[in-house]
Amino acid sequence: MHFNTFLYMFGLDPDCFINELVEPIESDNGTILYNLRQRTDKRICPECGCTDAEINNYSWTETSFTTNEGKPVLIRIRKVRFRCKVCEKTFTPKILGIERYSRIGKQVKTLIIKEFYKQKSYSIIANDYDISETEARRIFDKSFPHVERGPIPIALCIDEIGFKTEDGSYAAIIYDHDKRIITDVIRNRQNEYLRVYFYSYSYKERQRVKYFISDLYEGYASIKEEFFRDAIHIADMFHVIRLLKVEVSRLRIKTYKQYTDEGDVERAFMKLHWDYFEKYLDKNLANKPYYCKKEHYEYTTWNMMKRCLELNQTFWDAYVCLQDFYEYYKCQSFEQAIKHVDKIVNQLKKTDDDELIRVANTYRKWKNEIANAITVRNENGKRYSNGPAEGLNNAIKTLIKDANGYKNFERFRKRVLLVLGNRKDPSQ
Repeated sequence: MHFNTFLYMFGLDPDCFINELVEPIESDNGTILYNLRQRTDKRICPECGCTDAEINNYSWTETSFTTNEGKPVLIRIRKVRFRCKVCEKTFTPKILGIERYSRIGKQVKTLIIKEFYKQKSYSIIANDYDISETEARRIFDKSFPHVERGPIPIALCIDEIGFKTEDGSYAAIIYDHDKRIITDVIRNRQNEYLRVYFYSYSYKERQRVKYFISDLYEGYASIKEEFFRDAIHIADMFHVIRLLKVEVSRLRIKTYKQYTDEGDVERAFMKLHWDYFEKYLDKNLANKPYYCKKEHYEYTTWNMMKRCLELNQTFWDAYVCLQDFYEYYKCQSFEQAIKHVDKIVNQLKKTDDDELIRVANTYRKWKNEIANAITVRNENGKRYSNGPAEGLNNAIKTLIKDANGYKNFERFRKRVLLVLGNRKDPSQ
């Protein structure tokens, strides 16, 4: 390979080196080694401009690169240090393509920066490029001093994720429902932080929001009323139904502990097939065969579930309410949805169970938002929900897990926006 082509491949300036034949050496670990010598005829002193400096000494440095095929390359450079005869300052001419004191070339640094747009941990990136994890973080911080937030979305989803700082335990995540991307991460979900954040948008920008989607957190409701008064507030049905599913699960555990003995068929069924009691009972599930080894008899799943539910009337009532709620898809108008929610509320209140009554009160308080979730649809005919947010939340948790946790919130925020905010690598 021609000398100049070889150097240009690694982003180095051939004018900085002695033009001579360079033979590659392959080490035992597969790294390709090259030995280069810096030119000695460029002797201009950067302090006084004298052109007749003398050689003071030589030293060897090592810088990492990589081939187009991803094979590691180590270039050893014999650098020359001059001493100015006029001002007596010592200096080493700069080598274009290698930052001072850096062990990696600009070519490798560019490749590392590209990795930050992928869902890869700092440790994996560091290992791939034979640098320390601390160095990988340093390159990230220097390359991304600031990452701009995305534009405020028309369908704004807001959710929280566990992230401990000195200010609290939850960060707020802003999602664009339609584009399925994260637009920003807020340090804390408490109202004082949310108010400061949304005040940073102009009134005209906030008017873009037509749909505000959240769980049943009271703080989000107050933010919606203050900043997005004209938007339609939609409660996320995942969280709405989850409230009732949690209580059904509580009553199932209470039933098999208080109403069955060890070895009972019902106890074994409730412990092994707990998820059946939280699902919608369609024909496939109801008619699914269940063979009872103890009784040597094959039941349908519904027959076994019915035996369990009949042990505890409150358990039965909560389960019926859950099944009735699952049929919200039959509601075609806002008024029908309101009646559907009122029906569930009344059923729950008749149970005389404190926790179920608490759920009923929550549903009654949020019934307009729940009715919106049931009836409001986008241009594709689909309901709005925090489903995309939950999926992205899992991706965020993976980022946190792969990094063994984040202590620096700004670094965490920037990484989330680069990986999950649909940010484009500017070099592409």
